[in-house]
Amino acid sequence: MPEIVVLPGLPASGPPSVPFPEEWGRLGREGLVVRVAPDSGTPWIANCRPGLTQFSTARVHPDGRRGLLVAGGQYYIVDPANRALVQSGGGAITALWELDTPASVLFSHQDIYLERIGATGRLWYSRRLSWDGFQSIRFADDHVAGLGWNATKEAWEPFEVDLRTGQTLATAYDFPDDGREELAGQPPLAI
Repeated sequence: MPEIVVLPGLPASGPPSVPFPEEWGRLGREGLVVRVAPDSGTPWIANCRPGLTQFSTARVHPDGRRGLLVAGGQYYIVDPANRALVQSGGGAITALWELDTPASVLFSHQDIYLERIGATGRLWYSRRLSWDGFQSIRFADDHVAGLGWNATKEAWEPFEVDLRTGQTLATAYDFPDDGREELAGQPPLAI
């Protein structure tokens, strides 16, 4: 399993960092800086362009082979052995929770919808759950629940999602979804 560690900044010496995305390196800026040590081979430094939030973290991907780096809400899945970007996405991730059975992570996107990624890829994403924000998130009995803001009622209302399937059981967003269909009970998307 690779070792993934967030650093306080770019090292003062040593080989240049690997920028994600590639054009980030031409700007001479510092984003989320991560030391990536593959199972075998030389450790290297990733420098990731941040997205739109303040949320950043880095860890081993649920598949146990790749790195999952989140820089200011933007995620980067990297291949440690090849120093390569496999996929990126998000941009406004505000929280991440590690789940098991199966091993996976749950992203909160802008505190309005959820996405679960496992070893095989995207397991599901929910429909919109809130107008603007989540509160009191809790996990129990294969469900995630909390409160979402309902702007038409100007009140916090409950939402609930089945963690196994991604099916939305309750939502505080009382309008038709934003045109993006809920991905519940469909085959995983490779990520």
